[in-house]
Amino acid sequence: MDQEIGDTARYGARSLRLAAAGLVALAVSLTGVSLAAESPGLSRSDERYWQSIADQEPPSTMSLRRLFVFLRALAESRQHPERLDRVLELAARAQNRDPKSPVFGNFKWLWRDAGVTDPNAVEFLMQDAALVWVRHKDWMPEPARTKFRELLGLAVEGCLRHRVPVSYTNIAILNAGNVAVLGEVLDRPEAADEGYRRLEALCRWTWAFGISEYCSPTYYGVDLDGLEFLLSFARRESGRRQAAALCSLVWTDIAANYFPSAEKLAGSQSRSYDYLRGIGSLDAQLKAAGWLRVEVRDRLGQWSGEQPEMLARLRRLAESQLPRLVRQRWGMPLVQSRTHAVYPDVTLSSSAAAYFYQDVPLTVDLAGDRNLPRCYFIADGREDPYGKTRVEAGMAKHLKAIHLVPFWTAAQRNRDAIGLAVYRRRDLEAGPFENLQSHLVLRRPTDGLWLAGQRLEVGRTGFQPVPAGTTGWKPVLRVPVGNNAPIVLRYGTAAVGVRVLWSRAQDGTPAEAALVDDGNGFGVVRLTVEHRRPAATAEAGAAIWIRIGSGLKGEDAFERWRRQFEGAAPVAEATERLVRLEVPGDEGPVSIVARAPFGLGGGTELRPEPTRALLELDGKEIGRPILEAVEPIRSCCAGRNPLDPICVPAQGSVSWEAESGFVLHGMTVADDPGASQGRCVVQPAAKEVYRLPGSVTWAVSAVRPGRYYLWARVLAPDPQSNSFYVSWDGDTDEILGRQAWSLREGGPWCWQCLRVGKDQDPTPVDLPPGHSWLQFRTREPDTRIDRLFLTPDADARPE
Repeated sequence: MDQEIGDTARYGARSLRLAAAGLVALAVSLTGVSLAAESPGLSRSDERYWQSIADQEPPSTMSLRRLFVFLRALAESRQHPERLDRVLELAARAQNRDPKSPVFGNFKWLWRDAGVTDPNAVEFLMQDAALVWVRHKDWMPEPARTKFRELLGLAVEGCLRHRVPVSYTNIAILNAGNVAVLGEVLDRPEAADEGYRRLEALCRWTWAFGISEYCSPTYYGVDLDGLEFLLSFARRESGRRQAAALCSLVWTDIAANYFPSAEKLAGSQSRSYDYLRGIGSLDAQLKAAGWLRVEVRDRLGQWSGEQPEMLARLRRLAESQLPRLVRQRWGMPLVQSRTHAVYPDVTLSSSAAAYFYQDVPLTVDLAGDRNLPRCYFIADGREDPYGKTRVEAGMAKHLKAIHLVPFWTAAQRNRDAIGLAVYRRRDLEAGPFENLQSHLVLRRPTDGLWLAGQRLEVGRTGFQPVPAGTTGWKPVLRVPVGNNAPIVLRYGTAAVGVRVLWSRAQDGTPAEAALVDDGNGFGVVRLTVEHRRPAATAEAGAAIWIRIGSGLKGEDAFERWRRQFEGAAPVAEATERLVRLEVPGDEGPVSIVARAPFGLGGGTELRPEPTRALLELDGKEIGRPILEAVEPIRSCCAGRNPLDPICVPAQGSVSWEAESGFVLHGMTVADDPGASQGRCVVQPAAKEVYRLPGSVTWAVSAVRPGRYYLWARVLAPDPQSNSFYVSWDGDTDEILGRQAWSLREGGPWCWQCLRVGKDQDPTPVDLPPGHSWLQFRTREPDTRIDRLFLTPDADARPE
């Protein structure tokens, strides 16, 4: 699935954009959505495709996505209804029709697959299929309509059984929309209800913790497609309002991170399919909104979700509010956040934690043609600094340019950022790997490159130092770079300064770094740190400081900026247990302190501290108010904010009501006369196999770090309803990984102390000072929780 999404040259995220041309005009008063009705004919590509499946087995590499795109093309053209039987026959053969299977109703992704390998397949296919049913079912001959209705009915089950976490933003949007809309159009009210519950949970999670696949030029396109689907077809006004609010949030995010001088979404990104340029399927929406002058390939029909006044306002923000500082969160812990400083001619961005093996966590975007390369950090184990070598990944074996996921963190203050990567042993276990390198890929500078104060000439095949008084040069491919040696690159009025503050190889010695020109045709050079050694006795790592300069008109301005960067005195101290970094930023110090075990309880301190805002522009929260205008967020904010922390005093214990936390579907707050204040939190038992597991989360803020013990007043009626999953995350580290907590069942409400694993002794929790996040997730339904009690005293008992 991911491979196909990234292939914007063919099918990418086309489903809604292709389909919009065939929709009947529909006015939604809330958003002003208007869908033009047209009937394009079949293309030559469609006819060639038909010939490949008409009377022979499809090619083994054929995706089911292509089959459903062709189904829609037939319906929209109102041509060749006799072909429907063959198309629907193939679709049925690719669908799992075993009611006992957990993927019942889902589809293969590729024709050659033995079965369902990617459960996301049904979500993408139903975007096309539902549109055909709503718009064109009356055109279909009765036999084909009957087959199609059966296929859709089974697909509803596939969507219902697809248990998508709310943090998986793009698929969660598609899934909620499919379940809600298909439930309505197929007269399945129980399915429609579940779809809208899932949409509501997604809204609540996003309001609290942001868009998980942050600033992605691919997945933001999928997000908007899915929200457009809801705006177009959802019958409930509440669902359309929620979709409109989410759509507004995504567009506001896009505008804040849009770089007009390169006409693209800029900054650090999750799940990138285009490391060099940072371009993806979002281009179709940007083009339709009038934000791009370039042509977008395979653009058929007209994406119609524009809200003209909103998009015009956001475009003015993107183009005129410069410079600007964007900060936002993309998850629960504080470090799941990013910073983006946007200037007219350059941007600098960093993410404070790693998300996925396709991250681009530290970037510099430069003005110029949008197809020119950017500058970015990449943790590489496959000799693939440019993201051009795809390998099979995941259960579905999609081809992806994947990279390592080390411990990563970064701190940024406007024009200065430090990024730190530490390659823990567990990060290297997913191999085999050909190498272990940290790369900072750099656009070939147009106006000069300096290393340690000496200018290097840059040509098409390499660079070398130029002795004073000489006019010619002989290119070389590699120049060693010592730790803390300043590198300066000039691009017109913009400049980029780089230093390797610290590096370590696998044998514990300083790692070698060099500027490398490998003769690539992408217009880039790279700063590469070589970590691999035959004897791996230490955790390798590297720290890089980047500073950008903007508006440097003339030699004097640039030279002042260069000398200031080259003369700065950063601090870097490292042992096997600690890395401490500090640089004198233009606007104040920037620092990182990271302790082993990195990311697993050692602790990380960042200065400046990342934001807790959902989406912050120049210090003002602009994200949460968008979602707080709609239910259920509006009511949630009317009382006690469930994100407000439970304060743990420096001395003594604290207790609180379970229902004061952040409750997500399928958990709910229920009435219970035996509970304190008559209410508790529970996941109700349900006959349906599709009810998603819910959660309840509490923010906890400890004044004093130390060891604590957790109690809960619970009701576990029987062996089938006597457990939760429990996890506890700090702002920077995992405190308690997800564990099953099995309770004593039977009897009335009672207090029980947290005990996880095989050890029957109480499980202590070591809390850091400040924020942390305690979460209970559903493991078995009907297990109830009423109150919680947290104490530093192992002998204390709640009343």
